[in-house]
Amino acid sequence: MEAIFTIAIIGIMTSIVVAAISNASQDAYRVMARQQQASVQSAVTAWVMAQTRVGNTAQFQSLESVRTTYNAASSSLSRFNLLVPNAASPNPTLRAGFLDQTTADHFLDYSTNASQLQTAALANAKQYLTLPDWQSGDFPHVNLVSQ
Repeated sequence: MEAIFTIAIIGIMTSIVVAAISNASQDAYRVMARQQQASVQSAVTAWVMAQTRVGNTAQFQSLESVRTTYNAASSSLSRFNLLVPNAASPNPTLRAGFLDQTTADHFLDYSTNASQLQTAALANAKQYLTLPDWQSGDFPHVNLVSQ
């Protein structure tokens, strides 16, 4: 009889441990998704700040002009491409990009839908990022969306 109770207790403890490990894995994916959202948001902010300056001159573009350029890229993927290093650009800031090449490549490898930015962690968390239109009087946002 004691053996049956021992086996039952071990079975219950095993199921608790398996559930805890599964939850920890999902939590890790969600944390990584938030970090990726913050990284892309930081890159968008850096892009906006870089666009306010007109080349090597002391002139500045208005935020309205920068907003028009941003919104002209009509999908999340095309807006994301504004942040990616562009080796062919004569502008050194655009040549360097606003995300490192490895991060940019990872997003581009996993993003198959122009309106949803994906990575391995985002896919495992069943989430994706969007870069919606930049509304007047606001600042561009990176949204983390659950599927």
